[in-house]
Amino acid sequence: MSWRETTPQPVQDDMDDLLDAVLTLAEEQLTQRGEFYPFSMAIDASGDRKLFGAGTGDARRAKEMSFGALKAMRTDIRAAAVVVDVSLPETGTSGIEVHIEHSNGPAIGVLKPYTISSGTVTAEPLEGFAAQHLIW
Repeated sequence: MSWRETTPQPVQDDMDDLLDAVLTLAEEQLTQRGEFYPFSMAIDASGDRKLFGAGTGDARRAKEMSFGALKAMRTDIRAAAVVVDVSLPETGTSGIEVHIEHSNGPAIGVLKPYTISSGTVTAEPLEGFAAQHLIW
């Protein structure tokens, strides 16, 4: 059973909007700089997106800091995503790793493998998986 079958449409819309926004931003940074620093994005109660930098390039530490900050503001936001650049040693590529949660919905992990050649980012299909709630 897909998470979409049990998730209200407004929650799906928030999660889809957030995923599209963070993937676009990560891919823009990859194209411009060949890398991106970990970041998070949230949708507040009014539906506005807020972008947050993690303050560190270390993915593990950035994830901890981002989850802590988002958890502290969870009464003011309704959805959030934490985004890090990861190495995929089994394939020799990298990936954009996204953890998305909604206050009234599921927690989902998404991985978008990619390669960069001559400044061009080539992305592979998204891989999605169930994730543990870390904010709500």
